[in-house]
Amino acid sequence: MEAEKKNDQESIFEEAYQRLEAIARELEDGSTPLEKSFVLYEEAQKLLKTCHRMLDQAEKRLKVLQVGEGGVEVREERIE
Repeated sequence: MEAEKKNDQESIFEEAYQRLEAIARELEDGSTPLEKSFVLYEEAQKLLKTCHRMLDQAEKRLKVLQVGEGGVEVREERIE
């Protein structure tokens, strides 16, 4: 179940990132009408928020090193 959730999250992130790249290419080519540019910009802002949120969650789960009396210990931070 956890592996499925992880795969779903990776898919969501990858799709959002690919869409952001497509929007950037479209806006950079300079031929997009102004009104459509605004719509694409708003979509990109929402996608960026999604990606940032997902990256923040992943960062919180990173393994961290702790130095204690018994030496170095690796533990996993799981903050959801």
